[in-house]
Amino acid sequence: MHSDNLFADDDLMFSGDEPEDSLSRDIDPWHVLIVDDEPDVHSMTRMVLGDFEFEGRPLEFTSAYSGEESIDLLKNNAGYAVVLLDVVMETNTAGLDVAHRIRNELNNQFIRVILRTGQPGFAPEHKVITELDINDYWQKAELTSRRLTTSMTTALRSYRDLRKIELNRESLAQMAKSVAHQIRNRTMTINGFAGLASRKLKDDSEILQYLETIASETARLEEIVKSVTTFASIGNCEHCISDISSVAEKAVDLCREYAQEIGRDVLFDLALSEQKIDARPDLLEKVIVELVSNAVFFAAEQQPRVFVSTKTEGQVCTLQVRDNGTCINDADLPYIFDPFFTTRPEAVGMGLSIVNRIVSGYNWTVDVSCSDEGGAVFSVVIPL
Repeated sequence: MHSDNLFADDDLMFSGDEPEDSLSRDIDPWHVLIVDDEPDVHSMTRMVLGDFEFEGRPLEFTSAYSGEESIDLLKNNAGYAVVLLDVVMETNTAGLDVAHRIRNELNNQFIRVILRTGQPGFAPEHKVITELDINDYWQKAELTSRRLTTSMTTALRSYRDLRKIELNRESLAQMAKSVAHQIRNRTMTINGFAGLASRKLKDDSEILQYLETIASETARLEEIVKSVTTFASIGNCEHCISDISSVAEKAVDLCREYAQEIGRDVLFDLALSEQKIDARPDLLEKVIVELVSNAVFFAAEQQPRVFVSTKTEGQVCTLQVRDNGTCINDADLPYIFDPFFTTRPEAVGMGLSIVNRIVSGYNWTVDVSCSDEGGAVFSVVIPL
């Protein structure tokens, strides 16, 4: 493949003069990574996009000549906005492997991936777009300077919007933590003065019941604050190796204590198999604790039982939690993962929202159904 086929139209114009310095060169540039094993492709790309600007910001290029080199660069710098990625380099699918590792190993959901190939037979367009999270696909023979400029503009606009959304999410999370901290301080003060007042009253005083109500409601408010803080504290779902069986055993032990606290003699039936999955142990534990504690509460009044199992089939591990109580009403089913939705007057209603937040962060899926016994079944499907 020759570099003169890379940009084949009349829009490609070169100037022998060096570009004049401008104020835009002092502005923080958009960082672009060129990944290709042919040096001519790097040179041509820099020439075509050398004067390109988006929102008054120029491009700054970094070159990598193999897939492994690009991964090393991306590991050390998460600030790249766009990667122009060749398919065939040290192997026939090196670029596809890089695209997969960017999303699933480096957990970088922001960088925009533009795939370029001179040998489309190794990367059929439909298959690549269907199976990989890429943002554009071009055959080098068809990629004109105008198309490359348009593709770069679209990619940068998408990257900009994703970063704004993430910054807004982080700001909201920080605000939620700050508000929760302020509320917790006030509830502690209210509860403290209610306790002092109750100790100054006689045991037969009618006011004591009002103070007890104040104390119980402040405790409930503290639980709400705690749940909101937990939800807001869930940041990026980083990649980490966890053994689902050992994490599940620890989570179930915590739920045994919860069952004792609420006076339920629950029989836990475990069928756990060892399996390494991609998840932070603390986040995986949180998912299991919320699902199992929910099952503990809704299990049958007589002889309550909770079943927790893990099963691996092919490239999928399924975590299943079910109880022998009553299944979820069809009318409630669409709302069970919504924040603060609950059918329990004393509950906060954030548990399943936390589960959904973590499951979504790892691109897992969670399914809800009814068991043969009539209880609810939560199945978390985890790709390996």
